[in-house]
Amino acid sequence: MLVLEDGTIWPGLALGAAGALVGTRFLVAAEALTPAEAVVEHGGEDTLRTRVSDVAREAPWPSRYPARTIRNAFFDQWNGREDELAADPAARAAYRDAIAAGRLPADPVWASEAIDLITGLAPAGSIVADLVAEAHRALAAIVIG
Repeated sequence: MLVLEDGTIWPGLALGAAGALVGTRFLVAAEALTPAEAVVEHGGEDTLRTRVSDVAREAPWPSRYPARTIRNAFFDQWNGREDELAADPAARAAYRDAIAAGRLPADPVWASEAIDLITGLAPAGSIVADLVAEAHRALAAIVIG
């Protein structure tokens, strides 16, 4: 089992996982360009898996890979209606105007539902060192225990 920094146990390593998705944790690395409060001040219920950000930004991302982002009013308005948004240039222009006016963040903040586990800023090297130490502890528990 893998013990995460908040004390929760993640059994993936013990069950044979070859890796884990930890990108959201690095959004709050000291070196990250994303403001830490954008992640730390939100919880999993504030995220939304949707294609709205891609459609609104006219990003050529495959539709089978929706992104999980921190919600905002625009995403809530158009979630589930991505095809309508794609066909509505005025709505996409309104999105760009809201960004220019500072009513929406310039870039969506991609974040997993596990953002509740992220409580503070840390250097990227420290995050990696913690992950390695936790993996060593998990592997030692498997071998010893």
